[in-house]
Amino acid sequence: MSARVRWAGLEELREALRNLPADLAGEAGHIVEGAANGAGVDLRAAYQERARTGHLAAGVTVTHYEKGRFSAGAIVKNRAKHAWLFENGTQARHTDLGANRGAMPPGHVFVPIVMRARRGMYEALKVMLERHGLKVSGDA
Repeated sequence: MSARVRWAGLEELREALRNLPADLAGEAGHIVEGAANGAGVDLRAAYQERARTGHLAAGVTVTHYEKGRFSAGAIVKNRAKHAWLFENGTQARHTDLGANRGAMPPGHVFVPIVMRARRGMYEALKVMLERHGLKVSGDA
């Protein structure tokens, strides 16, 4: 006795699997760009609330890039010369004569906003993958 199995739609399945990475990369690219642009807008608004000159807000840049057909990315930076000092603060300063000029407290603006945007991006990517029928386990 011989058994026979016949697959219907196997070629269509293969074609869908071949196109899946490109489809996912395109949709993921939009999610990544949206998260980075949103973080940039939130950063500029937060810096405007706290800053006097506007240089910190003007220094925020968002750069989008693609490394290949199946990837997307974005870099959010603050290019202002004093951005690191604003974020991390300074120690107490003293003149040569011993006069105390005080310490600058840390601003803690950049990292919390970018972390919140990254968590939202990961959640959106998870939903996208599940919508395409993939199983996602764990949280970022």
